[in-house]
Amino acid sequence: MVIAADSGYDAAMAAGLDVDVLVGDLDSLSPTAADHAATHGVVVEQHPPDKDNTDLDLALRSAVDRGATVIDLYGGEGGRLDHLLGGALLLTSDAFPDTRIRWHVAGGTVHVVRPYVSAAIHGSPGDIVSILAPHGARGVTTTGLRWSLEDADLASGSSLGISNEVASPLCSVSVGEGTLLVIHTRSQ
Repeated sequence: MVIAADSGYDAAMAAGLDVDVLVGDLDSLSPTAADHAATHGVVVEQHPPDKDNTDLDLALRSAVDRGATVIDLYGGEGGRLDHLLGGALLLTSDAFPDTRIRWHVAGGTVHVVRPYVSAAIHGSPGDIVSILAPHGARGVTTTGLRWSLEDADLASGSSLGISNEVASPLCSVSVGEGTLLVIHTRSQ
């Protein structure tokens, strides 16, 4: 299933993807995309511009409401720092406890790691892996990275997990308590 958040519909069209659901206030959707959605049977969940949730939040909730357990998110940075940071923190929300989320951004992927939802990272030597614990985390364990963590605690705002390096083609990151954002930046 492909769910587009607002102007994400334009990006999906450019990528040749068939969109199933369009979500958002539609303030940045092009007229061409709006016409396309209307004539191609796309389910449209339009929300008022004055709302409490971002379009990304609405799209993620729509996916979970439809039974998604794995979400691959493309784009969503919004072109603004507040949207980038807000989007990253949104992924750690308790609204998605059993959902495997991967956010594909320019140059890399952000994996959301929770207890029972680890990250498997397929990388190359020279790739960077950083681990952030926005709300703090306990029991962080890694494999395949240059500097291993074994049942480590990361305080909120800790820089302990920043700029590790891929040492094996397959790396993993798991956590006992809390939620992690694991950022895999490709070297090439």
